[in-house]
Amino acid sequence: MSTSPRNTGTAGIESGTTLVSVVIPVYNRELFIGRCIRSVADQDCFDVSRLEIIVVDDDSTDGTADVVRRLDVSPARLELIELSHIGEPGSVRNHALRHAGGDFVAYCDSDDFWLPHHLATVMREFDANPELGMVATAWGFAHFIPQPDGTIRNDYRVIPHPLDGATTNCRVHRRECLEVVGYFGDSRWGEDQDFFGRIERNFKTEKVLLVTNVHGYIKGGNNLSYCFDRGVKQIYH
Repeated sequence: MSTSPRNTGTAGIESGTTLVSVVIPVYNRELFIGRCIRSVADQDCFDVSRLEIIVVDDDSTDGTADVVRRLDVSPARLELIELSHIGEPGSVRNHALRHAGGDFVAYCDSDDFWLPHHLATVMREFDANPELGMVATAWGFAHFIPQPDGTIRNDYRVIPHPLDGATTNCRVHRRECLEVVGYFGDSRWGEDQDFFGRIERNFKTEKVLLVTNVHGYIKGGNNLSYCFDRGVKQIYH
């Protein structure tokens, strides 16, 4: 059964209020976190002064937190929350969700990035259909290889199959969805599909078949997707 959100679209929200809160969990991503955050703040056709970026550091042991502290993404607002190590991505995201003040919540994992039209694409759907609780987009796939000089090489990029799939980075939902479905679970894998599945079962959702973000595997990295999904690794490597 689907629930109709009370919000009547983005156009009626008072100017100057936080419109979108972006949740970024991170652990030992010194090379990648700057690119991720800048991609979120560098959105076309969107008032980034109404954007808050909440980075939750799960007790990184490298220079991740220092990179975040040095970033200036104004007029967007950037907040860093530092935790004792949890090791569960859903639980880390929940810390950000409890701090989120936006009418909408979006996600970008620390080794991934948005394309400049991501938010404009999603918010256009919410404006056109006030009944929507969540919007998802299509995503590209990249294989990121850190180089000895500290740069990153994109080995390749493909559009994954099937196109009707979605990752965490693809999805934006109304804040009030949390009031109905609760928060992420504490599983190390699959917590995102469980969470967004609960939203889909309770709220009307829309899928836009336009690539607006890039999901990456890091060769030799410790991101959970790379370590877990050996089948995908064999297909693309």
